[in-house]
Amino acid sequence: MQSEAPVKTIIPERHSIIWTTMTLLLFAACSGDRSNAPEHAAIQITAENYALAEKWLRPNVSKLVKNLTVTPHWIGDSADFWYARQTDDGVEFTLVDATTGEKKPAFDHQRIAKALINTGRDDVNSDNLPFTRFEYSEDRNAINFSIDKQDFECTLTADECRTTTPATMSGGILVSPNKKSGLLSRDGNLYLIDLESGHEKSLTSDGEPHFGYGIYYGNWKADVVPRTRNGGDENHPPMEARWAPDSRHLLVTRLDERHVEEYHWLETVPNDGSFRPVLHTARIPLTGEPEPTLDWFVIDTESGFIVRLDLPYEELFKVHQDMLAIRKHWWSEDFTRLWVLAWGDNKKSAHLFEVDLASGQTSELLVESMSPRMDTNSSSYNPPNVFVVNQGNEAIWFSQSSGWGHLYRYDLSTGGLINAITYGEWLVRDIIRVDEEQQTIFFTATGREGGNPYFRYLYRVQFDGTELALLTPETADHMIESPTNDVLSLYGVEGVDIFSPDGRWVVYDYSTIDHPTQTAIRDTQSGELVAVFEQADASALYDAGWRDPEPFIVTAEDGVTDLYGVIYKPYDFDPQQSYPVIDTQYASPLTAVVPHNFQAAILGVPAVIRSASLAALGFVSISVDARGTTFRQREFSHHSWKNLNQIGLFDHVVTIKQLAAERPWMDIDRVGIHGASYGGFAAFRAMLEYPEFFKVGVSNAGVGSISTMYPDYHWEAYHGAAYFEDENRVKPTPQSKPVNYMNNDVTEQAANLQGDLLIMLGELDENVFPATTLAFVDKLIKLDIDFDMVYIPNRPHHFRSPWAIRKNWDYFVENLHGQEPPEYKITTSF
Repeated sequence: MQSEAPVKTIIPERHSIIWTTMTLLLFAACSGDRSNAPEHAAIQITAENYALAEKWLRPNVSKLVKNLTVTPHWIGDSADFWYARQTDDGVEFTLVDATTGEKKPAFDHQRIAKALINTGRDDVNSDNLPFTRFEYSEDRNAINFSIDKQDFECTLTADECRTTTPATMSGGILVSPNKKSGLLSRDGNLYLIDLESGHEKSLTSDGEPHFGYGIYYGNWKADVVPRTRNGGDENHPPMEARWAPDSRHLLVTRLDERHVEEYHWLETVPNDGSFRPVLHTARIPLTGEPEPTLDWFVIDTESGFIVRLDLPYEELFKVHQDMLAIRKHWWSEDFTRLWVLAWGDNKKSAHLFEVDLASGQTSELLVESMSPRMDTNSSSYNPPNVFVVNQGNEAIWFSQSSGWGHLYRYDLSTGGLINAITYGEWLVRDIIRVDEEQQTIFFTATGREGGNPYFRYLYRVQFDGTELALLTPETADHMIESPTNDVLSLYGVEGVDIFSPDGRWVVYDYSTIDHPTQTAIRDTQSGELVAVFEQADASALYDAGWRDPEPFIVTAEDGVTDLYGVIYKPYDFDPQQSYPVIDTQYASPLTAVVPHNFQAAILGVPAVIRSASLAALGFVSISVDARGTTFRQREFSHHSWKNLNQIGLFDHVVTIKQLAAERPWMDIDRVGIHGASYGGFAAFRAMLEYPEFFKVGVSNAGVGSISTMYPDYHWEAYHGAAYFEDENRVKPTPQSKPVNYMNNDVTEQAANLQGDLLIMLGELDENVFPATTLAFVDKLIKLDIDFDMVYIPNRPHHFRSPWAIRKNWDYFVENLHGQEPPEYKITTSF
């Protein structure tokens, strides 16, 4: 299965934020003169175009493909798994034998439906049972599941279901592996809960609200954990607390934010229907202000013994929005030692420590430093490719010291290198499984097989670097993620274990942007294909008019480096016509977003509006991963260093010009750009750095001035730690701005704005503060520069809604097509 090779276009030419979702209401316009709108009205955009654009919204397009991906649920220690198979009539829970690929219904769906009806439920359809997952009993004679927080056990040999009583607990409890105990934080102290009796035991007593155990940093994972508006930390388990496998020991945090100033949000239209604005407060430092500090402790819940980990905290990574210093940890078999992987300050180094849990004393076993930053994975969104193995005697270590990200094996007794595990001009992406008994690592990598350097393949290799084997030879992107992906956990999504419990069998999805997903089983020992047991059915998608995007390769601004991207053409495409171009991007140094598989192609680049929808509105939508993004060699990704004012935008401009040179239907006199979060910041930068090129921009939840934001590695590890006069990292006055951030502070370049710019923000955004966007707005007003703004009351970072999406569409139709948008209301629910 191989897509047609994309065409590479070369023209010799030189040139000098966590995606978002949207919702509703207040339009505050600072509108400019539209007399200079583009005079290209040959293409008439109608309500029919809007209807097609709505058809390609994520909730709708997802319904047009069945079995886009498969999630295996392994049963006990067996080689059997079940998955929810979508059919023409609904969902069938299907049982698969991984040794043969043979599949059959996991149980009699009609019998279970009848048994549920017998319990008094009248909303049961055997083709759409009212649960999404289940567990077999140990003898597989019954299944257990939950419906509306009520637990059921249903026998498979009789029409019988009975309700069971679930343990009641608050949302703030961290449950132990054996399901018998829970941990919660209250008023800065930790408590152990017996989940059977409800008995509560105090584990700490010296905590307090702003100097406490398990309390949350003011905007910890604020993209998804809006603490200030839902009752506080008690609704969430203690911050970053972790149970040991023995369900007895705990790794916990203690945060000191007593010296951190308060930060405020105003909820102008309260959720409860009242009329007086509500003030929400958290303790969050701004750039250059004193930051909170955090210590780690281990608690023995049986003895009550607590020990502080004696780490060199001053030299380690500070408290940041999404990450803490300790990135990973491992317990010894007798739970007397702990190994922790930690980042150094501003990601300049990575450290592996061993901790004596009797005393808390630490020993540094490994350390690696790299300029400008030390990565433990090609993307910091993904978990570190580091493992402590062989009873703590060795470590598998990820390094880009060769120029490419590879794996190395170290002797932890000496700190010496034993051997390189992988090497060559290709990249290790994620370690998926480590089998210490077989001394085997399973990992994904890109670039080794030639062709598209973003296609992931699964490999097997021994600890000593021998027997490297490709397990998934299909020419496609193998859609395999780490089962402990940080981003997935951020959004409350469980990682998927694609390996059978014994590691013998692997289940994986693979596809390209123009070939729907196929799901296969392979024998990891022989590499032989067992079966392709599922194929995505995209017939309804294509019947609805879907057109696959076109892949392309261009040359970067340096005249040497290949860049990869995709084009979505207008749905009524006519090569004799002229179409405006929109750059759809999330230009972040933390990841790469161009689609390389079918799922990504139809769901689109993370943004408020989707490329396919723009194509339905008569635009050419392009996306490219420029230098400074991830998943390539070290030099490519490190190009972002001190370049966040550009974020690869020089490559975006060159890309569009190269594409248009061979595609005269691309009108590069009408180029727009949009993005959300980091992409919103990039849209600001594009309109200010290349005002003659980008004529229209839409920024959703975009960062304005770093001075009005919290200090975060998203910026500091990629542009340099913020410093003020005399290279001091503490700002001397409340008005001081970082000297080295002036070139990416949009308030400093606001006078460059020439085109039409729409700014959208949510007033309760804890991820990108409203004040940072409003600082830019304020500067534009002072400069008497026209722009448009939508200020959305009572909405956080994610504010996608029919209204907000239509407002994005309308803005491009009005200012790039030069037309009055048609009357249209989006009815899709989000």
